[in-house]
Amino acid sequence: MRKYVTQMLEEIQKDPKCIEGYKGDAVLKLIFEYAFQEDKKMLLPEGTPPFKAAAEPLGMTPTNLFSEMRRLYVFCRADLTKLKRESLFISMLEGCHPTEAEVLIAVKDQTLHKKYPKITRKLVTDAGFIPPLEKKAKESATS
Repeated sequence: MRKYVTQMLEEIQKDPKCIEGYKGDAVLKLIFEYAFQEDKKMLLPEGTPPFKAAAEPLGMTPTNLFSEMRRLYVFCRADLTKLKRESLFISMLEGCHPTEAEVLIAVKDQTLHKKYPKITRKLVTDAGFIPPLEKKAKESATS
């Protein structure tokens, strides 16, 4: 049985070396891209929006992060109205388990490293999930 995203993140938090075992995981790759890359910053207000948390236990909610990850690009689209983006995000949060909703909010705010302090940009970059930060053009021009 496949682990839920929150379970994988908790496992990596406990033992950062185990991130190597998830190298081919597309869902974790997307989470780390949206959580750490500035160009993937979502066009949504910071903080927790008002939403009704799902009451079902993990695995019994209408949706989960595995199925919703492919839709994250929607929250980066400038062609949608602010209201449309926010209402879509709230409906996604309401369909997920509350622990997954917390992760989604941390990804949106790019604060995943605060929720899971051992999961840093350096860790996910070294593991190959995201590319390293590019040196500023100004720095390379002076070298």
